[in-house]
Amino acid sequence: MSFRDRSGGFAATIVWTFILYAVLTAAAALLTRFNHGIALIWLANGPLLATLCRTPPRRWLPIAIAAWLGMVCAVFTAIGIRLVAMPVALVDVGEAVVAAALLRHWRVSDTLFRSVRTIPAFVAACAVATLLSGLPGAVLAAETLHLAVLQVWSDWIIGHGCGLLLGTPLALVVRRDEGAWAELARPGRGGAAAGAALLVAATTFGAFWQSTLPLLFLPFLPVMIAAVAFERVGAAVSVVIVATIGGLLTIAGHGPVMLMHGDAALRLQVFHFYLVVMFLTALPIAALLVQRETLVRALAENEARYRLLADNATDIMLTFDPDGTVRFVSPAVREIALYEPEALLGTSITDLIYPEDRARVRAIYAAGLATPERSHAFEFRAIKADGTVSWFEGNSRIVVDANGAPDAIVCILRDLEGRKQREAELERAAASDPLTGLLNRTAFRRRVDERLRGDDPPGALALVDLDYFKLVNDVHGHATGDTALLVLADLLRTNLRAEDAVGRIGGEEFAILFAGRDTAAAVAICDRLRDLLARTLIPAPHDCFSITMSAGVMPLRRDLSVDALFSRADEALYRAKALGRNRTERAVGAG
Repeated sequence: MSFRDRSGGFAATIVWTFILYAVLTAAAALLTRFNHGIALIWLANGPLLATLCRTPPRRWLPIAIAAWLGMVCAVFTAIGIRLVAMPVALVDVGEAVVAAALLRHWRVSDTLFRSVRTIPAFVAACAVATLLSGLPGAVLAAETLHLAVLQVWSDWIIGHGCGLLLGTPLALVVRRDEGAWAELARPGRGGAAAGAALLVAATTFGAFWQSTLPLLFLPFLPVMIAAVAFERVGAAVSVVIVATIGGLLTIAGHGPVMLMHGDAALRLQVFHFYLVVMFLTALPIAALLVQRETLVRALAENEARYRLLADNATDIMLTFDPDGTVRFVSPAVREIALYEPEALLGTSITDLIYPEDRARVRAIYAAGLATPERSHAFEFRAIKADGTVSWFEGNSRIVVDANGAPDAIVCILRDLEGRKQREAELERAAASDPLTGLLNRTAFRRRVDERLRGDDPPGALALVDLDYFKLVNDVHGHATGDTALLVLADLLRTNLRAEDAVGRIGGEEFAILFAGRDTAAAVAICDRLRDLLARTLIPAPHDCFSITMSAGVMPLRRDLSVDALFSRADEALYRAKALGRNRTERAVGAG
C-alpha cells in the first residue's frame, strides 16, 4: 500500500504535497544564511519527484499547483510578501516535473531504484532538469539578492542537484518499501537492524567528531553492511543517520570537511555531495541484492513448475550439455523409450539417435546455435532400450550464458511411431485402389514417371482389360464382377516380381510396369498370365465361370511422355480386342 493509499486517496496526496513542500522550503531557508541567501541543498523537489513518479501524468497538475502554493506560502510567511517568490516557485516545481517526465519517457519511473539500470537514468534526468531550471532560477535569484548570475547558477545546480539525488531515493524508499519496514519488526531482524544502525552512528560520530584525519571513507563500510543486510531500507536509514550526525557536527565546526579551505557554505556543499555519493553507492548494491533475490525466487518457481511438468508430462523432457552429455531426463522416458532416467544421465544423446539421422540432427543443432532465441522442430529416429527404432519429434532451444555462449539445450521429444504409421496408412490409402488394394491410376502413373527418370533400364508397360466384363455384371451381378476383379488382382500380385508395379486404372482395366523387361519378355509374361486367368474358376451365386483378358504392350521410352506411352499401349490393347480378345498385342513399332 502506498503513502497515498494510506492517506485516503488523491486528495490526501495533494494536501501532503502542499504541507511537505512548505516545510522543506522553510527548512531550506535555514541553510541560506551560510550562502548569501541561496539554499545549500533543496530537498523539497525530492519528495515531489517521488510523488510524480508514482502518479499518472494526467494528475500531475494539481500536485504541481499544491507544491507551488506550499513554497509561496512558506516564503510569504517567513520573509513577507515577495512577488519574485511566485516565478521562482514555478521554476522549482517545474524542475521536478521535467525530471519526472524524462523518467517516464525512459520507462523507468515505475521501477526506479529496483534495478541497477534505472540509476544512470535517474542521475541523467536530475542533471538535465537541474541544468534547465538553473538558468531562469539563477537570473531571478541573482537580481533579487544582488549577486552574480554565474555564482548563483553554480550554487543552484549544486543545491538542487544534490537535493534531487538525495531526497528522491529517500522518499521512494519510505513510500515503496512498506514490506521491508515491516520486516524489521520481525523477531531477530529488529535487533539486527538496531545493531546496524548503532554501528553506522558510532562510526559516523567517530569520523566527524575529530577534524585532524580525513576519515570521510570510514562510514562507508557500515553503510554498505546495512545495505547488504536490509537492502534499500538499510541504505536509506544509514544515509539519514550519517546526514544527521555528520551534518550537525559539520555545522558545529567538526569533522574531516574542516580540513578543506573555504567558507562554511562550501564545506556544507561538499558534505551534501558526500552524502549523495554515499547513497548512490549503496543503492546499486541494494538494487543488485533485490534483483538477485527476485531472480533466485523466479528460478525456484520455474524449477518447481519445470519439475512438475517434467514428472507428469507424457512427452520426454531432456536437458543436455552442448557436447551432448545428458544432464536431465524426465520420467516419461521410461514408458516411451524403455530407459531408466538415471541410466541416461552422463551418456551422450548422439548414441540414442539412429546413425542415418545423426548428421541431419547435427545440422539442426548448428542452426540452433546461430539463432538461440528461436525454437527448432525436427523429426528423427531414435533407438529404444529394447533395440527397436522409432520416430520422434523434437522441439529444442539453446540456453546461452551471460556471454552468449551455448550453455545447455532443452528439448521435448514426442513419440511419432503411431503418427508415422497412420501417415503411411493414409499414403497407402491415397495411392491404392479401394477394391483391389493395387495402385490407383495416379500412383501408377507416378511410378512409371519415376522409372523413366531413373538411370536403370526402363522396361515395358502393359495395359490389361477383362473380356466381356459388362456381361459378367449383367448376368451374375456387380458383386460377382467385383470378385472377378479381385481374382485378376490376386493373380497379377502373385505372379509378378516385387520390383514390378501393378495398378487398377479403370473399371476393368489394369496396368503392369515390367521393370527392366524388354517387350518380348513382357509379351511372354502377359500370355502366361492370360492362360492362368483362363483356367481360374470364378465363383458366382449359382455357378462358377471363367474369364479371359486382353493385353497391349509398349516398351518404355524416355523420349516419350507418360501420356504418349499409355496412348500407344491402349492402342495395342484395343487391337487385341478387335482381333478376337484373349490375346496380347504389341504397340506399333514396338518390335
